[in-house]
Amino acid sequence: MGPVQDNPDAVRLAAYLRTKVDGASDLVVEKLHRNVGGMSRETWFADATWTGRNGREKKTFTVRADHPEGSVVPVPLEYEYKVYHALADTDVPVARALWFEPDPQWLGRAFYIRETIDGTSAPKALFRKGEDELRRSMGRQLARLLARIHVLDWEAAGFPDFMPVPTSPEDAARLELARWRKHYEDHRIEARPVATELFSWLNRNAPRDVPRISLVWGDVGLGNFIFQGESVVGLTDWEQAHLGDPMKDWASALFRGVDNLLPRDELFAEWEKESGLRIDEDRIRYYSVFIDAQYVSISHPMIRRIVERDGLMDISLVRLAMGFPFHCQHLGLKALDV
Repeated sequence: MGPVQDNPDAVRLAAYLRTKVDGASDLVVEKLHRNVGGMSRETWFADATWTGRNGREKKTFTVRADHPEGSVVPVPLEYEYKVYHALADTDVPVARALWFEPDPQWLGRAFYIRETIDGTSAPKALFRKGEDELRRSMGRQLARLLARIHVLDWEAAGFPDFMPVPTSPEDAARLELARWRKHYEDHRIEARPVATELFSWLNRNAPRDVPRISLVWGDVGLGNFIFQGESVVGLTDWEQAHLGDPMKDWASALFRGVDNLLPRDELFAEWEKESGLRIDEDRIRYYSVFIDAQYVSISHPMIRRIVERDGLMDISLVRLAMGFPFHCQHLGLKALDV
C-alpha cells in the first residue's frame, strides 16, 4: 500500500478521527490495512496514535464499509452498525460500535467505526496438530454463546426499533425469506429455475411450530468469532442478524463447519443445557435450504458487476460469485431430494 502518509484514505480517516476522539488534535493513522477475510463488506484496521494526558496513546479502530461497487447483502450498512450498538450493553461479546458516518466526504462512501477486540479469528490456529481439546473447548463455548444470543431479551435491547418483528410462527422464516427473495429478484441477470424452486419450497414449507422468537446471529461459523488463547472473546459478522427462529443459526453453524470443533450432538446438548430450549432437526434442515438460497442471492449482485463492469472488481467477490451459486443450488436440490 506504500507509506501511510501517501495513502489518502489514511489521511482522511485520521482527519475524521480527530473530530471524534477527545483531545486527539494530533492524531495520525500510522497503519491502515484490510482484513482479507469476509466478503459481504470491507473491513479495515487503523492503528492510530495521539498525545493524551498520560503521553502517547495508541488504539486500533475497525472500519467497516460497503465495497465501492455497493453492498451484496440486502440490508444497509447502518443496520449492521445498529446491531452492534444494540448488543453493546448485553452479555453477548461484540466490539463496541463507536460512530456511523453517512457523509461520503471523508472516505468517498458511508462507513462506521467500532473498537477492535484483540485476538484472532483464523480457523487454522484451531486445527494445528495437538489442538484437539482446544477445538472442543471452542465448540462448547460457541454453543453456550449461541444460547446466550437466543435467550436474549431482544425487546429490552431495542432491536424492534429497526428490525421487523415476526407476528406468527411462519413469519419467523417468511419475513427474512421475503427480504432475500427480493434481493435475488432485484439483482438477478438470468433465469435460475433451481433458485426459483428453492424459494418456492421455502415459502410453502415455512415452519409452523417455532416455540421462541429469538435474536438470530445469521452468519455463525468458523472465522466469525474471535478468540484469545483458550477463550472466545468476540462474535463478528452481524449483517445477517434478524429476529426469527434460532434453528437458523444452527443451520448456519453446521453449514460453516462448527461441528469440526465438537460433534453436533455435543454442540446441541451444550446449547440445550444452557438455553433451556430444544433442537429441532427438521427446522435445521429447512434453514439449510434457506442458506443455500441466500448464497445464490448474494452471488447475483457480484455476477452483474462482473458482466457490466468488464470484470473490474475485488477478486474475493469474483471467487464467491463464480463458485457459490452453483455449489449451493446443488446442495439445495440434494436437501429437497430432487
